[in-house]
Amino acid sequence: MGGSIAHADYRALRRFPALDGVRALSILLVFTAHPAYEHVWPRLHGPSGVTLFFVLSGFLINTLLLRERARSEERGEGGRVDLGGFYVRRLFRIYPMFFAVLALYCVLILGLGMQPERRDAFVENIPYFVLFFPEHSVFFNDGVLVPFDMAWSIGIEEKFYLVWPVLGFVLLRARARPQALALAAVALACSVAGYLGGGWGVSLESYTPIALGALAATLLHHRASYERLSVAGRPPVLLGLCVLVVALQFGTGEVLPQGRLYPVFGLLVALTLAGLVTTTSPRVAWLGSAPMVYIAGLSYALYLLHNFGLNAAEGVLPGDWGFPGSLLSTAVGIALAFVAAHLAHVLFEDPLRRYGVRLAARRRERVPAES
Repeated sequence: MGGSIAHADYRALRRFPALDGVRALSILLVFTAHPAYEHVWPRLHGPSGVTLFFVLSGFLINTLLLRERARSEERGEGGRVDLGGFYVRRLFRIYPMFFAVLALYCVLILGLGMQPERRDAFVENIPYFVLFFPEHSVFFNDGVLVPFDMAWSIGIEEKFYLVWPVLGFVLLRARARPQALALAAVALACSVAGYLGGGWGVSLESYTPIALGALAATLLHHRASYERLSVAGRPPVLLGLCVLVVALQFGTGEVLPQGRLYPVFGLLVALTLAGLVTTTSPRVAWLGSAPMVYIAGLSYALYLLHNFGLNAAEGVLPGDWGFPGSLLSTAVGIALAFVAAHLAHVLFEDPLRRYGVRLAARRRERVPAES
């Protein structure tokens, strides 16, 4: 049946194959959130795919930072984290695709005159996109649908990763209890802000799942807390967590931002991820299968480009054909999005990401890592 792996084995893992599947499922959920298909897919609650991304991202980024510090300690370098290298890698991982897609929207809307009814809203939000405050287009725009508004989640993540490495690894020096308390406090405070409502409240609420994912990483990194949290990897417990997540995902819209169960859903997802990375059960192996790994690798490009594919398909196969027509439109739109994302990933996104990794490595050789 399987159980939970030992802490030393967990710390030795270089990859978490099951999390590729979570990333793939997340982006597929996001596809169903396309406005044209709200009458077909509402029970899937697709926007919560972003919540899964947030938890997953917080977990992975904090795990990478914690393990970099641990390797530094093992080498006798004082347990340092190269924050400069971290920011260089993030810069080349996120910003090129972000600004390339923003430029494409500018060409289509301002240059070719597409979607003239949304032109003014787009122009008004361009400064916020450029200054990396894209959540303005969602939470501070009076409910108007703004082209490129899906970028709001990227702005949330990047501001978290601008602050957390300094707070967690410089000020708190990656100590287990201070890190855990800080992340729990962030999650609680942002959840309260979400219940208070308003643009600022809802935007702050979005930091809750990222903090919960990072908290799971901190707890799993240290042996004492690992022994408690890795219980989530035992098959009966993991099965129960998965059932709860799926039941909430498809059973209620309260798991979406501004919903009463949004922080609860984020917590359950974080516990489920902890179970997936510590379990020895072979029943989760499908999450790390080749198709899941492929989709996961394209997830960022898919997230930024999927609307182009869906909108193009919608133009040829209108959504008002009814349910079968919407199914066909969705299938064609997803296929187009995959083609565009694959090309963007292979020709643009991944080469720049790898260049950023090399640049950060060369920087580490020249400059001592920051403590």
